[in-house]
Amino acid sequence: MKINEALKDLRTELGLTQKEMIEKTNITVTHYSKMEKGQNRIFVEDLIEILDRRHISINYFFGKYFKDNEKNLNISEKLNEAFYEKNLVKVKRIKEQIFADRTSSNELKDRAILIINILSPNEAPLAIDKAMKDFFKYKNWTQNDNAITILSNSIRQNNLSSIKSLVLKLIKSYPNLSECTVSKQRKLITVGINYLYNSRKSHINLNNDVTIQILNWLKSMSNIPELGILKELYMYFLALYTGHNKIAENIKEVLKITGFENISEQLPN
Repeated sequence: MKINEALKDLRTELGLTQKEMIEKTNITVTHYSKMEKGQNRIFVEDLIEILDRRHISINYFFGKYFKDNEKNLNISEKLNEAFYEKNLVKVKRIKEQIFADRTSSNELKDRAILIINILSPNEAPLAIDKAMKDFFKYKNWTQNDNAITILSNSIRQNNLSSIKSLVLKLIKSYPNLSECTVSKQRKLITVGINYLYNSRKSHINLNNDVTIQILNWLKSMSNIPELGILKELYMYFLALYTGHNKIAENIKEVLKITGFENISEQLPN
């Protein structure tokens, strides 16, 4: 987690607006807003001043938002790797590690369960119900990265109608993806991609209003290398929905030869 993201999470936890967060400091709302978005550098003295005015110790701040962050990030990457390899045994082993660690976040636990649910569809679909119960515990969920990730992981063919209002709310909250941090964009774009993936598997065509809104929304993502794979997936679905099947096939082939064979094979036609 980056400092700007931790600062935003703290403000959300405190239930404060940006204006309230910087009350009695020399920082303007405009400057603070850009700090949270990662557009302005966060100077140590500014961070200390904000925390001091909100009666938050620097030790608490770093202890809460950065303790075990590297460890969780490492196991999260291992979980994703096992998922892309379709290695159910490996995923289950990682899930046991996650649940044995008291510092593991609910989002990481839910993601492990959901991935097992995807790789073994015969298992009871209670995982999604459990994840969505955790999802609705978040206040101001559109501002919470964990909630957004849970939503993304919970999208399935049989719940598109109930999920669509949440996706549209997310689009309304972040109309221009390029204004968000790269980390935030990844989470938001993945929601859109997962919805398009399940929509296509359900044979929903371009005339669907939600599909059109998502495609238009994803168009606003930043054109940067860090979002390369997500950009490719967006272009794939755009090609499919607009009848450019040859382009879609070419994108699948590129994914395959660049090491994303499992993703390529799972994409619906």
